[in-house]
Amino acid sequence: MRSLKDISNEELLNLLKSWNQPAFRAKQIRAWLYGPRFAASYDEMANLPASLREKLAGGVAPFALNVVQTFTDPQDGTIKWLSELQDGNTIETVLIRVPQRTTVCVSTQVGCAVRCVFCASGRYGLVRDLTKAEIIDQVMLACRELGKRVDNVVVMGMGEPLMNLDSLVAALDELGSPETIDLGNRHVTISTSGIVPGIRRLAELRRPWNLALSLHAVTDEERARIIPTEHRYPLEEIFEACEYHRTLTNRMLTLEYALIDGRNDNHATLERLASIAHRLRAKVNLIPCNPNASNCKSPGVRRCREALAFLEQSGIQASLRISHGQNILAACGQLRQKRSEVRGPRP
Repeated sequence: MRSLKDISNEELLNLLKSWNQPAFRAKQIRAWLYGPRFAASYDEMANLPASLREKLAGGVAPFALNVVQTFTDPQDGTIKWLSELQDGNTIETVLIRVPQRTTVCVSTQVGCAVRCVFCASGRYGLVRDLTKAEIIDQVMLACRELGKRVDNVVVMGMGEPLMNLDSLVAALDELGSPETIDLGNRHVTISTSGIVPGIRRLAELRRPWNLALSLHAVTDEERARIIPTEHRYPLEEIFEACEYHRTLTNRMLTLEYALIDGRNDNHATLERLASIAHRLRAKVNLIPCNPNASNCKSPGVRRCREALAFLEQSGIQASLRISHGQNILAACGQLRQKRSEVRGPRP
């Protein structure tokens, strides 16, 4: 069954016309979907005739996700949802709440083809891309929980976003429309492992979304220990693509750098990281490596703070990420689909 958010407004109007329904019903339906109640079922759409709700339910799904488990971190209030898709596969979505803002971390794929060694999302490879509706409804899920529009969307969940760029762009354009939730472009951050053709395509769209590069290593030799060969591009090609993106969008790049004990936290490596940040005119977000099934671990709080201080003393705009949701495996690198529920092709 197709999802309502996967069909265009024109298609919806044609569908309503075939049922002898007035065109204004389309506007009513969209108002229910995108606020203020962020409806997930036709039963909630009280001003639609019962006969129309019945016809819609028989042919178009109002919500692309079926939440099967909800986890709440007792320490910081982070929420993680495990949602089942129509084909039985599952994805995870995270809502982070801090006093100043709310942020939803969305997935773009079931699994991930890149398979970074410290990330649980790619443990079983890529199963499939998510549709436009499956991406949008993760944001709607967070909005329903909050009872209002979420402040920020970070595309840092399961999957490599730039390998599903068409669906992602369609979803973000929809969310940014004044007819939906009018999410500001600068409240969106897309994270990539460094897919060069995707970075260049994204640049040419000239959308002012924020771009974050998951760097994690400062030489090609070191990066080869973290990212398998198939989807690993040479650093120089990645840097040139990022410079191209900045030229066309005028947006500052963020370098995401997972601090891994004994691998990338030494002085010489941090010096090279500072040099790269200067070249790209980028800021650095240091991320203590979160516990997962790999043998990668964080250098510890003291070493992480020393790394932050070194970058700041080198004139780099830097921050040290506070991990949210570790108690429910919702932090960076911990999202995954349940292995027993994966369906479809695998490597």
